[in-house]
Amino acid sequence: MTGQAVIKYPWIRCLVLLLMAYAVFISPLYAQEMSRLETDEVVVLCEPSLRPSAEASIAWYSQIKPYLESIFLWQIDFRPIIILIGERAAFQRMAGHRSYVAYVIPDKQLIVIDDSRMNEEAFSREATLKHELCHLVLHRYISPENLPKWLDEGISQWVSDGMADIVYQRTSSLLTQAAMSNSLLSMESISSSFPQDDKRLELAYEQSKSLIDYIINTYGKNGILNILEALRKGSDINNAVQVSLMLSVEELEQRWQKDQQGLPALLSFFSIHLYTLLFVLAALLTLVLYIRLLVRKRSLMEEEEDLHDNDDQFPPQRVE
Repeated sequence: MTGQAVIKYPWIRCLVLLLMAYAVFISPLYAQEMSRLETDEVVVLCEPSLRPSAEASIAWYSQIKPYLESIFLWQIDFRPIIILIGERAAFQRMAGHRSYVAYVIPDKQLIVIDDSRMNEEAFSREATLKHELCHLVLHRYISPENLPKWLDEGISQWVSDGMADIVYQRTSSLLTQAAMSNSLLSMESISSSFPQDDKRLELAYEQSKSLIDYIINTYGKNGILNILEALRKGSDINNAVQVSLMLSVEELEQRWQKDQQGLPALLSFFSIHLYTLLFVLAALLTLVLYIRLLVRKRSLMEEEEDLHDNDDQFPPQRVE
């Protein structure tokens, strides 16, 4: 998540920047509460109990930095500041949403991470740092007005092997459901910001990753790198896509949507809902059998009533 989400909470952002400024100038009071670890490449701020996490972050950063430079062929010529927050509730107040596990403030080259989640299997420290540092790299070389939100988040998920900024509240994919029901978010609607409600926020992340994957699978890795290079040189997203892929953003979106509604997506939809479909089919079969049983029972009762009426009408004759 980039700093746009934090702008809605200016007093929190000011607080974060104030803490960072104290750390930079090594305020004696602040130094008692926070630890500062640094190398020539990165600075990590944390409470003393998180020093092992800070050391691990520095070790991972030394590997992630050359990795991202090799992907984008852009030099990371800045020294980011990483702030580790140990209390989940405190981080959520800073991030402004319960789903986020990390965010960045690009113009301050600042990464803020909810360290309480870094021990969870779904949120490795390596993947989180890759994702957030990617945000900083993109914003270092591309102006904000030329970098749509969906591209920023999609690229960051791509380089971090699908890692997002958020905790997904659902186990099944919203993307397939939205594609099958024609309720996908328009790319224009998620160009400047993402929705804040959980369901549409998750869908925005899924769509962003899916569109980047589609570009790479269809046009190759160079297709997305050419778009980024055009953006770096000052093109807007429309010109960058036109020059790099020879089609407009609208055409790209239409082709991607069609791909999401194809046979693979349909099979994925059925596989996701297999148990639900089996349950519904079993319920329908049970209902049909029950109705047939009722019909058969009623038919037998009617036959018995007919026989009884016939017996009353023609009583048996006594034979002498």
